[in-house]
Amino acid sequence: MANAFRARGTALLRQGRGIPLFSVFGIRVVADYTWFLIVALIATTLTIGWFPTTLPDRAPVHYILLGVPTALFFFASVLVHELSHSVVAVLSGIPVRKITLFLFGGIAEISREPSDPGTELRVALAGPVMSAALAAGFWIAYVAMGDESSRPGLQLAILYLALANSFLLGFNLLPGLPLDGGRILRAIVWKITGSLRRATFLASTVGKVIAGLLILAGIVGVLSRAYVLPGLWFVFIALFLRHAADRSYRQVLVREALAGIGVTSVMVTDVVSVPPDITLSELIEIYLLRHHYTAYPVVDGDIPLGVISVRLVKRVPQGAWRTTSVAQAMHPLTDVITLSLRDTLPTAMQKMAASGLGKLPVIEDGRLVGVVTKRDIASYLEVRSDLSS
Repeated sequence: MANAFRARGTALLRQGRGIPLFSVFGIRVVADYTWFLIVALIATTLTIGWFPTTLPDRAPVHYILLGVPTALFFFASVLVHELSHSVVAVLSGIPVRKITLFLFGGIAEISREPSDPGTELRVALAGPVMSAALAAGFWIAYVAMGDESSRPGLQLAILYLALANSFLLGFNLLPGLPLDGGRILRAIVWKITGSLRRATFLASTVGKVIAGLLILAGIVGVLSRAYVLPGLWFVFIALFLRHAADRSYRQVLVREALAGIGVTSVMVTDVVSVPPDITLSELIEIYLLRHHYTAYPVVDGDIPLGVISVRLVKRVPQGAWRTTSVAQAMHPLTDVITLSLRDTLPTAMQKMAASGLGKLPVIEDGRLVGVVTKRDIASYLEVRSDLSS
């Protein structure tokens, strides 16, 4: 449900999945494969349910011509909702890598969470404000067409979009993470208490309570056979909500545990690097299949040039691996993918999220001095947790 399910790293959204659609304000929009399934489901529901029920005695092709565009307009509303969050985030100095449309709506991949409650509140409010504007616009259009409209099919499509956006607005404003209402609640409690951890715990707990109520409602619907399909849908959504709410709190705990700890605590200095002039086929044979790392710094002599990863290799058509060099496929060095010896682990995690890379080079005085990986950070956290338990 639109921004409600923005938790990054969910298992449903594996890196690299999906089809690129377009870019808006520099933000890439990608359709996960599961999105096409939900579009087809909504379009089918409209075609064989909503329109035949509200506008009977029409030819099947008429319902198709109404149902498919209405479904697409509904998901356009979801995208506009998510774009509102993303644009406000970018204007607040928070980079947004992309928006992925998937089974439960939309998810924005941001490089970091807001650093203060004011920014959190602005970003959280942006989506509901847009949904409210869309719902109001559709309601006004529906009423303006009157009771005796000469285009009843269009009027019913507008009515559906008014109802759908009103539902999205109401659902997203429920006060539990990861819903927009949960982020609004967290921002308010954060401002009052000064503690992001307390605020996230409260909003996450409310989110899990909401998920529990949805599961209960779904089970009742299935067992009573009153609303079997919606009941199953309630359960799926609730399980996703519960996972995302729990994950939101764990992320804050991780950020607090790593605060102030430098990258030198986990940095590996014995680095396997690759030259820029070998082909991707040679990279796979000599490095990927032998060393089993998923990413490597690219170094020309003593000069670091970029990072090459399995994900970047897979972006190149397999038939071109023998003719494409590492230099052509690598991610060039930028501030987003490099660390210094003075950086902290939270900074490293933010840059990994922003770049989509699990391994970042540490550069000092223009030279490669080590690398930091997600795996090393996770191992560091695990050891600290074991020692404190």
